[in-house]
Amino acid sequence: MTSRYFLRKTVTLGLFIFVLFILVSGCTKAPQTGQPGGPAPAVVDIWHSLQGPEIEALRGQVQIIMETHTEVIIKLNYVPEQSFVALSYQAEAGGEGPEIFIASREIIRQLYERGTLAKAAYLDPLAFPASLSAFQFGGVGYASPWLTDVPLLYFRTDTASVPVNLDDLFAKGGISIAAPVTATLSTWWKGQGGRLVNAGNPVLNDPFNIAFLKQLLTWRDALSLRIDPSVLSAFVSGETPFMIAGASQAKFLTQQNVPWGSMQLVELVGGQGQPLLGTTLGIANSAIKTTEAMLPAIEMVQKALLTPEVEGAMLQAGRLLPANREYYQRPEALKGVFPQANIALAKAWNLEGNALEWKLLTFQDTAWSNVLVGGVTPEEALATAQGEAIKALAAK
Repeated sequence: MTSRYFLRKTVTLGLFIFVLFILVSGCTKAPQTGQPGGPAPAVVDIWHSLQGPEIEALRGQVQIIMETHTEVIIKLNYVPEQSFVALSYQAEAGGEGPEIFIASREIIRQLYERGTLAKAAYLDPLAFPASLSAFQFGGVGYASPWLTDVPLLYFRTDTASVPVNLDDLFAKGGISIAAPVTATLSTWWKGQGGRLVNAGNPVLNDPFNIAFLKQLLTWRDALSLRIDPSVLSAFVSGETPFMIAGASQAKFLTQQNVPWGSMQLVELVGGQGQPLLGTTLGIANSAIKTTEAMLPAIEMVQKALLTPEVEGAMLQAGRLLPANREYYQRPEALKGVFPQANIALAKAWNLEGNALEWKLLTFQDTAWSNVLVGGVTPEEALATAQGEAIKALAAK
């Protein structure tokens, strides 16, 4: 009895000592913190301005990415476009902010100029050259293009036939555009010698620019060029047989059961000229948050967002086309507007993000509007634009 009691007491004491040893040794260990690729997932914060179906589609794609890459948690935060740059700068000034920005070309340009961006952690090697250049500054890529747009000529297949050149187009009833801006008509303007810069200097009143604006005025006076902010509705209702609009509008036309066809604008000027990209969204990463430890997670998230599958899902939900050339080889992109858009995007005007031309476009657009809407002569409008541009550049 005594020996059995002694044995039981000894075992109990041994267990107590063992448990105490485990507790003490556990308390003396340093706490284990999660590191990217380590025990805990890395958290990647994304700031964006997407709304409605687009943000819902992005949430769905982000969920898929996190299920595939369990080493990362992605958080999406909406920031209004009008305050995007200011809030981003303020956050980084305090050592805060997101790891990744999804924003338009203009916002990314401003973020770059404020020192808010780091060199892109991942650059999409299959992006269209013009869309890549739009996010390059001094030859360095600060964002990968994600979604974009490009102007095309649309025609109603029930009331119009395919034009063979500009003369044929205007003989068939002319075209409608939403506004007289370079982004819409850049292919024809460049195809006929238009330019904004010569030897690094503004040349808004170049003779070729004057000649092109006079041609626009002649078409306008002949009612062959119609300026109509509701051009899309006019095309849908059959009021106009031709219009210039973004390739992204094809989805809406199909939804409205409009019999439409499309072609590149360059086909009407003998293959000369280049379209200017429309709205383009890019994916950039923060100068503050792109640390050595976080770089692998940031790169992984950017690479995942830039796949044709994700861009295709965003196309279905939103208004812009994929900026990835691989998407246009997929079966669903071999019909409809996509073959035309693919060629137009490949031929688009190649301008770096801080190119002087971007700054001068606003002055030219104002001159065109003053002539076609306000009644000023082409010579006067472009001379005024030239003077204002020189003053604005000198002030900076």
